[in-house]
Amino acid sequence: MIKKLFCCCLFFCVWSLFFTVAAKKTNADTTPKQADVTITAVVPETTVTFSGFAPASSTITIKESGAAIGTTVTNPSGVFTRTIVSSPGLHDFSLYFTDTAGRTTPETDFNGVNLPVHLDTPISNIHLPPTIALSKTTINKGDSVAVFGQGAPGSTVHVFLNGAEKFSGVIGGGSDYQFILTSGYNTGANTLYAYLSRGGLADSVSSFTVNLQVNPCKRSDLNCDGYVNLTDFSILLYYWGSSSQLADINKDGTVGLTDFSIMMFDWTG
Repeated sequence: MIKKLFCCCLFFCVWSLFFTVAAKKTNADTTPKQADVTITAVVPETTVTFSGFAPASSTITIKESGAAIGTTVTNPSGVFTRTIVSSPGLHDFSLYFTDTAGRTTPETDFNGVNLPVHLDTPISNIHLPPTIALSKTTINKGDSVAVFGQGAPGSTVHVFLNGAEKFSGVIGGGSDYQFILTSGYNTGANTLYAYLSRGGLADSVSSFTVNLQVNPCKRSDLNCDGYVNLTDFSILLYYWGSSSQLADINKDGTVGLTDFSIMMFDWTG
């Protein structure tokens, strides 16, 4: 009897121990486990994107408050785009270009541009002005002069002489334009400038102004009577061998055979 009672007690103790261990194991398995987790996030920068039109293969310079902050080159169609990393807040930007002949334009300004933080702000449809130049800056009355430059392909260039529009025309795919000025200028000082227009875009600002000086007499007409004849030849002979500005027709510093040859070419009788 005692032996049976001892066996029962031993069985009960073993069963109790097994149950306790099993319960602890179950509790341990259901307890949440901790782990280190790293999250990587990319915060967008504050940027501004410039896009617009200028001559093909021209170099666009972007400035902020007078300092250059970036450049880009237009594609063969005259289109450009450039994104600049900046900072939130108000900014004053300006753009100009240098054409393939090395000529430049006035700056087109964008003042008080507010850039929101972590966003890109587009400034699009920028229509930069044309370049302008003259084949000669001094001519004699009755002479002609070429007015030329570059602008965005597809835009219309408007050329002004002394404040009045003189020429206009659509710029071709090569970005070049040219007009021949034969009349309408004044004796003395003249000014020329140009701007561009284009459907759906604001007109460009004006180009730089170029100056044209027109002498009152045509070439070789030394006494300005409208003819090249014996009177002018007499004046040429009087100043022969000198450095007279009046008789030095080709402006090489000496009145001589070259000036005589030019006079014979211009002779009217």
